[in-house]
Amino acid sequence: MVESIKERAHEKEISIRYVFLTIVFWILTIGWIIVIFSLSADTAAESSELSHTILEYLNELFNTDVTDDAMLRNVAHASEFALLTVLSYLALSSTNKISNKTSYAESPVKLLRSDNEMNIIFTLWFSILNAIFDEYHQLFVIGRDGSIQDVLIDMIGIVLVLVIVRVVFSIYLRTKGRTEVVYNGFSSSEK
Repeated sequence: MVESIKERAHEKEISIRYVFLTIVFWILTIGWIIVIFSLSADTAAESSELSHTILEYLNELFNTDVTDDAMLRNVAHASEFALLTVLSYLALSSTNKISNKTSYAESPVKLLRSDNEMNIIFTLWFSILNAIFDEYHQLFVIGRDGSIQDVLIDMIGIVLVLVIVRVVFSIYLRTKGRTEVVYNGFSSSEK
């Protein structure tokens, strides 16, 4: 049975490894979106109580006496969307690698210069749309409101992660002695 699956996958040039990784990363991504949605569903009082509890713990841990939780809330916003960005980048990247026949590399339309740029742009849009949806959702929660400022704070985490991804990807290629495949119209070349 396992050999039969492997043979069919080989015929279609499907990578079982990337199918598995894709499933795992999409489950983690959707799970994290649910966590974000759950935290957004807390009333203002519940959210404040959670912030104060975390702030008290951090004050004990670092032997400080910070009373304003505004910075903590901003860091939390940026961090939760930074993690969403990492997970969605990995999910999109592994999805693109399932099969060479269905990957962006084989697409007749090359709007972006490389697979990595495509993954970064799709991740950017996916994460920003989730940030907007998160703030929209808060409009319907007691004592909470949607804030464009919070979306901008979320975008700091999103963009920071994507810049890091781009730099790490470039360093990785350089250490492996490889260059990024760049698409020029319908063909690809080494950058």
